[in-house]
Amino acid sequence: MKFLPYALRRVAFFVPQVLGVLVVTFVLVRLIPGDPARLMAGPLMPEAGVELIREKMGLTGSLPVQFIHYAQRVFQGDLGSSWYTGNPVITDIAMRLPVTVEILVLALLVTFFILLPLGIKAVSIGASLTKRVAGRGFFLYGMAAAAFPDFWLALILIFIFYAVLGWAPAPGGILDIGMARPTQITGMYLVDSLLTGNWATFISSLKHYILPVFTLAFVYGGGIVKIAMVNATRVQRAEFINFARVSGLSLSTIQGYVTRLVYPPVVTYTAVCFAFLIGGVVLIETVFSLGGFGQYAVQAITMTDYAAIQGVVLISALINLAVFVMVDMMYFWLDPRIRTLA
Repeated sequence: MKFLPYALRRVAFFVPQVLGVLVVTFVLVRLIPGDPARLMAGPLMPEAGVELIREKMGLTGSLPVQFIHYAQRVFQGDLGSSWYTGNPVITDIAMRLPVTVEILVLALLVTFFILLPLGIKAVSIGASLTKRVAGRGFFLYGMAAAAFPDFWLALILIFIFYAVLGWAPAPGGILDIGMARPTQITGMYLVDSLLTGNWATFISSLKHYILPVFTLAFVYGGGIVKIAMVNATRVQRAEFINFARVSGLSLSTIQGYVTRLVYPPVVTYTAVCFAFLIGGVVLIETVFSLGGFGQYAVQAITMTDYAAIQGVVLISALINLAVFVMVDMMYFWLDPRIRTLA
């Protein structure tokens, strides 16, 4: 099978999934108690004014009619307006989402390029020298990491590295006080500061990202490392690996075979874990006051901002769907057996 037909087949499933997300989002928001029009208007607004707000928000008519109007607005890029910020929800999300994407990408990079290779290497050490501290240590980390509440770990890190040692910056944003944000190109502070050559901003934002990224990578990377270590142990006991050792292949070559076979289940678990990672970044952004998409979600729920809640749920679901589509694309390259499918 060629890549293009395979990709088109996977993308075709995306359309009904998006429609399902629209239905679920529509239903969930309307299950929230209260009248969003009345909340937006305030207690002193006459009922005629409240009715005009309901009509503007698409809350008049039967539920099927409301859903049709809601779907039409969504496909036109209109997620409504936030009564708390006064801005269109899509504008607020476009301003805040790049920060969250940057944090998630950095956490995944730390997991895949630091924790994961070390975990697989620890398994290879443990296979040759039993009861090694490295192998046992990484295995215990993989088992225990998920037991750490992410917000609790974030507070402990702030206390140690900011309050006690003074090494970390104050948890109050992405840049030091008085420093202007870089020229906006992508909305991501590190990327924009690199593109514009603003090294002072790059270093400042990098310092503010260290603790949040470490927290996410430590808590949610533990399961990924555990899956990798279990599969690496299973692969190293396979007959073709024993044959490779007997044939005199170098350890680096054998390790490459093991790593390549470990990555497919790791990628699958990462996609499943991504939804929990988005939930974790909501709390982490709130603890560190980063002003990203997660903190916007907390603000929307706290203020009962219906349009913002609806937009946050919809965008989060679409991001998860996009991640699963990308994982399917990656499997085409990671697993040669998929290319033989008719």
